[in-house]
Amino acid sequence: MDIATPAGKTIMLIETLAPPEAQAEAQALHMPVLDLLLAGSTTAARSGDLDSAGLLFPALQSLVTQALDELDYGMAIVNRQGRLMLANHCARRLFERPDGVCLLQLDRPVARHPAREEPLARAIQAAAQQGRRGLVAVGDDKRPQSVAVVPLGGLPVQGVLLVFGKAQMCEALSVDHYARVHGLTHAEGMVLAALCDGDTPAEVATRFGVAVSTVRTQISAIRQKTRCGSIRELVRRVAVLPPIVPALGRAPLNGVAH
Repeated sequence: MDIATPAGKTIMLIETLAPPEAQAEAQALHMPVLDLLLAGSTTAARSGDLDSAGLLFPALQSLVTQALDELDYGMAIVNRQGRLMLANHCARRLFERPDGVCLLQLDRPVARHPAREEPLARAIQAAAQQGRRGLVAVGDDKRPQSVAVVPLGGLPVQGVLLVFGKAQMCEALSVDHYARVHGLTHAEGMVLAALCDGDTPAEVATRFGVAVSTVRTQISAIRQKTRCGSIRELVRRVAVLPPIVPALGRAPLNGVAH
């Protein structure tokens, strides 16, 4: 697992949060900590049976669930049959949105676009049965989006992690948070958001019905406040922000706070 990826960082976080007794037990069994936590017991861990096992440490499960909810990537774990075991806030919101690229059918994440449904199912099956990683396109031509399919543990696989790519390079809430931290005005924040969408200064001016010279003045102010040498550097800084969901993004789902 590449720890530089969102999936790698998440697995490393889970293993770091594991209680000492779990780490000691995993070491005694010569197995990764995550495998033991997913299996829920040494018997289930040895057999790889997740269908009747829960997480071994309820307190750790709560912490891990909260940690995953803070990530600005949709992440879900399914069992070998493709049934949902765990989904973070972003993934649950994606499943419930009418325009989301995936939805839940009989507790199984499936692609909303009919042409993408079979490739995703095959990728999950290949991960569960053969331990094979995959990257599957689940969006359409208008909304290109991919999901990484990552087997967890060795063979037999204990579960499959789904990591959904972002719908756009710079999320609106990340841009808003960056703007507020750096003291940008409302107008400057709107210009920053347009630049992160890929607009040129002329396109930004057209979008907001102002002169190009006004936009360039606002860009100059943004660069000064953020100490960025260019628009490219500015956009790159926003794009590589830690994938943490701001408080504004934690809206209730179906009227229930998660």
